[in-house]
Amino acid sequence: MAALESLKHSNQTMKNLDNSWQFFLLLTMFLVCTLHRAITLISTKLTKTTTTTTTTQITNQTPISLEVKITLPTKIIFGDDETITRFNPSDLIQLPKNRLGEGSLGTLYKVVLDSGSIITIRKICANVTRGGNFEHWVRFFGSVSDDRWLLPLRFGFWYGGEAFVIHDYLCLGSLEELLHGSEGVRFTALNWEIREQIVLGGAKSVASIHSRGLICGVIKSSNFLIQSDFSPRLSSYETPYLISTSTIIRRNCGRMAPELTRTRSISRSFTQASDVYSFGILMLEIITGKKPSVTNLGQYVLEKRKREGLKGVPDKRMTCVKENISNMIMIAGACLLSDPKQRPSMGSVVEMIQGTIE
Repeated sequence: MAALESLKHSNQTMKNLDNSWQFFLLLTMFLVCTLHRAITLISTKLTKTTTTTTTTQITNQTPISLEVKITLPTKIIFGDDETITRFNPSDLIQLPKNRLGEGSLGTLYKVVLDSGSIITIRKICANVTRGGNFEHWVRFFGSVSDDRWLLPLRFGFWYGGEAFVIHDYLCLGSLEELLHGSEGVRFTALNWEIREQIVLGGAKSVASIHSRGLICGVIKSSNFLIQSDFSPRLSSYETPYLISTSTIIRRNCGRMAPELTRTRSISRSFTQASDVYSFGILMLEIITGKKPSVTNLGQYVLEKRKREGLKGVPDKRMTCVKENISNMIMIAGACLLSDPKQRPSMGSVVEMIQGTIE
């Protein structure tokens, strides 16, 4: 019996130990899970803090954008005090530009100022500025600013070894564009009343140059800029003093007086008489609407008069043609006389045109 009791007591002790061991395992597992959750929570907070710090550091190290403005050596050639104060060469050169065209003197650009006003800037060709008289003629023609028939030169300057001149911008563009249109742009042909006023204004422009003892060299529609009231202003009148005579003659086929184009001509110098001939060609261009570079206008008018009479000469697109157009053709014919000595002066041409219009 004692042995049996001892065995029962031993079994009970084993059960108690087994229960204690299970409790210990459960407690251990609980503690491990709790510790794991605590470690995970702490780790998450540390990660957020690190990310925030890192982001702050990156933000603080972001580079600052700086605008660098390059200024090159500048020299003023011509400009009154008001113009020099208004225009800063460095600012002008760095403004956006719209290319208008290429001429003998250089490339012409349209520029809109910060104020909203518009000007034209011409970048002078390097071969033009090589001559020792370049600055002299810029100053000379810059002083011619009191004539309503001439487009004034407002400002001239050097910037970084390149020369620039500034003129006013006229919104209607050139007479050439109004007569013949420009590529890709539709236009309405000028009526006769506007054309005859342009002829008169053009004659006054050339006469103004001649009154100063100067010459134009070549007179063409692209050199007349048209104001809002359709009155013309002559530009590029400095060309014959900056470009060689042979170059101007070669580039302006159909506009030159015969004494300038004869191969055996001893003297190939522009004169006021050769200007008169060139103006006669311009008159026929305005009347007929034909380009001198394409059509021999003198021969064209003669053939039209033989076949169709005077009515066949004017531009077919032109409206409101008056009878005085025949007188205009006669005046142009007088300008185109082959003998330079028989051509009228530009002052006489102005008087004849005024008499015809009135």
